[in-house]
Amino acid sequence: MDSCKKDPIVDPNEGELITTVKVKLTDLQMGNTAVSEFIFQDLDGEGGLAPQKFDEMQLSKGRNYKCEIELLNESTTPVDQVTAEVLSEAVDHQIYLIPNPSNLVSIVYGDKDANNLPIGITSYWTTGMMAGSGIMNITLKHKPGFKKVDDLVSVGDTDVSIDFKIKVQ
Repeated sequence: MDSCKKDPIVDPNEGELITTVKVKLTDLQMGNTAVSEFIFQDLDGEGGLAPQKFDEMQLSKGRNYKCEIELLNESTTPVDQVTAEVLSEAVDHQIYLIPNPSNLVSIVYGDKDANNLPIGITSYWTTGMMAGSGIMNITLKHKPGFKKVDDLVSVGDTDVSIDFKIKVQ
């Protein structure tokens, strides 16, 4: 008599290993030539060795920036372009951009999913007129089937969460 075996449950949207987060900021007052890139890179993933690269963001006060985020898994060959996967499954993902202190940078999301909810791959940042420093938290959340308007960063599974040091001068 054959016994019934259950097939393992596989989540097609299982969390991704993200080893590299690139933040490209274009100063809109200076045009497309004024691009800065800030990188977090930890090729062995969470734990283990310290990150190979962890830039501090340097911004100018009273400026407007276009932000574009790239997410990569560089532990594989070829490199896994996680950004493309996030965009293809946008209704199940959101990148949160949380400055601390909150008055350091104001942020407006520049992209939306099929349900008109923010994604966060593209955003617009405005720095205040005061110099200061703090943290810019960038968190990718996986929210399969339950992403909603004004969800908190605590809702869903965290794929990656990085605290970049940020300085506005």
